[in-house]
Amino acid sequence: MGDLVKKTKIVPFINTSTTTTPSWTQIKKSTSFTLAMNPQTKTFDFISSETPQNEIDSYQPSLAQSITMFKGEDDYEAIFDMLFNRATGAEAHRDALIVFYKESYTPTGESQPTYFKCWKIDALVVINQLDSVNENIDFDLNLNDIENGAVTVSNGAPTFVAGTWNGNTFTPAS
Repeated sequence: MGDLVKKTKIVPFINTSTTTTPSWTQIKKSTSFTLAMNPQTKTFDFISSETPQNEIDSYQPSLAQSITMFKGEDDYEAIFDMLFNRATGAEAHRDALIVFYKESYTPTGESQPTYFKCWKIDALVVINQLDSVNENIDFDLNLNDIENGAVTVSNGAPTFVAGTWNGNTFTPAS
């Protein structure tokens, strides 16, 4: 039996930069991480089958979060700002990363980076509620336009690298 994948091995980040250079802020103080894949199915009633059959047409994933309101924490401040300003339209979208630290690849050779599996996402941040009694803000990241790739990490900061995975081997895009 293999090791369990710990909650610290699948990590969400949101871009909190106001410029074209991303500034990835890790969502650290959330007490929930429920990645719902929300499969979109289609039913076919084939003439050769007695009963209709379902097939998965696509996925519409979302990530539920409940962030604890620690004043001064970068993740809380970014989400509170969106709540306070009632972000809509383009202002409700943030680039996001979900890094799967459980999967990595280090090419052979001198000074090669370690690549971690990652999704780069256009996320719609849907603020659901601020609960001052329980001291949290509940929100969903609706995951649009997911790009598979990798991140490298330097000084704790991720950098997205476009490319493809074949099993556990990563090839950066040229």
